[in-house]
Amino acid sequence: MQSNVRLVFFLGLLLGVLYLAIQIFMPYFITLSLAATAAIVFHSLYRRTVGVCRGRERIAALIMVVFTFVILLLPLTFIGVHIVRQALDVYAQLTGDPTSIVNDMLSTVELYLQRFMPGMELNLQQYVGQGLRWLASSVGSLLAGTLNTVLHLFLGMIAYYYMLKDGPKFLNAVVELSPLNNEDDEEILLRLRRAVDSVIRGSLIIAILQGTATGVGFAIFGVGNAVLFGAVAGVGALVPGIGTGIVIVPAVVYLFVRGDMGMAIGLSIWGATAVGLIDTFLHPLLVGRGMRLHPFFILFAVIGGITVFGLVGFILGPLVLSLLFGLLEIFRKEMRPTSRSPLR
Repeated sequence: MQSNVRLVFFLGLLLGVLYLAIQIFMPYFITLSLAATAAIVFHSLYRRTVGVCRGRERIAALIMVVFTFVILLLPLTFIGVHIVRQALDVYAQLTGDPTSIVNDMLSTVELYLQRFMPGMELNLQQYVGQGLRWLASSVGSLLAGTLNTVLHLFLGMIAYYYMLKDGPKFLNAVVELSPLNNEDDEEILLRLRRAVDSVIRGSLIIAILQGTATGVGFAIFGVGNAVLFGAVAGVGALVPGIGTGIVIVPAVVYLFVRGDMGMAIGLSIWGATAVGLIDTFLHPLLVGRGMRLHPFFILFAVIGGITVFGLVGFILGPLVLSLLFGLLEIFRKEMRPTSRSPLR
């Protein structure tokens, strides 16, 4: 009887402390998730850096933090500032100048679409304006120099440093505490690592490259606000069935109707080759043996991720779903080892 009371007391105390710990870490869930994702993606590069540094892991981890900050965060901040400026500029043209090139382009696209959908009322100015306002506010909030933003960036860098240096120790602690067999734990961690790596390399990097190529094409063929439209194309590239055509097609239609036949044809060729072939050639190389998601699930993961987590949800949404399917795959093999996954 006394042992049962002690067990109940201990479990109650454990659950209470666990609840408090979750409340402590919950405000930094996104920060820790992004740091862990970066640590997984750059783990192989970190191991090579450790070799160059002759086994000095602290120096190697510090080099990786500086490398990530200079190569990724600074360029993304620079691009983000231009995205906000161009989004606000386009929004001002939409709301303040009916004769602006943006309104002219959207009106031209509306007239062209109504040829195929007569009787359907379209208000692209309103939809695009709402999207631009949301984009500017979302990116602007990430770049705002507030104390909270600086704190999250600082904590993210520290978390990234320790996850690179001590990540295997953290994973070993999880394996030791898990009630599953060590072999099962290691298999789960391997699949989850592959899932994270696959989503980042197979989706995010390709989307960034396609968005960059789209922006370059817009700059070459005379379409304004190339940085903004390149960013929108990159987000669109994450959504199956939409892709970079969300901005390339309207731009080609606008150039065609405006009479710039050469520019329209050039942008069409650029979109089909320089942009379209990126996924064809790089996807098999970047994804490798990683876990692949069906396009249907990626679509809702991107949209739902943005709804739940904000702008960074286009990364976290597919990652959460990939991790879920990794666990379901383990569960399926344990329950029905001879069956095939219906999600592939």
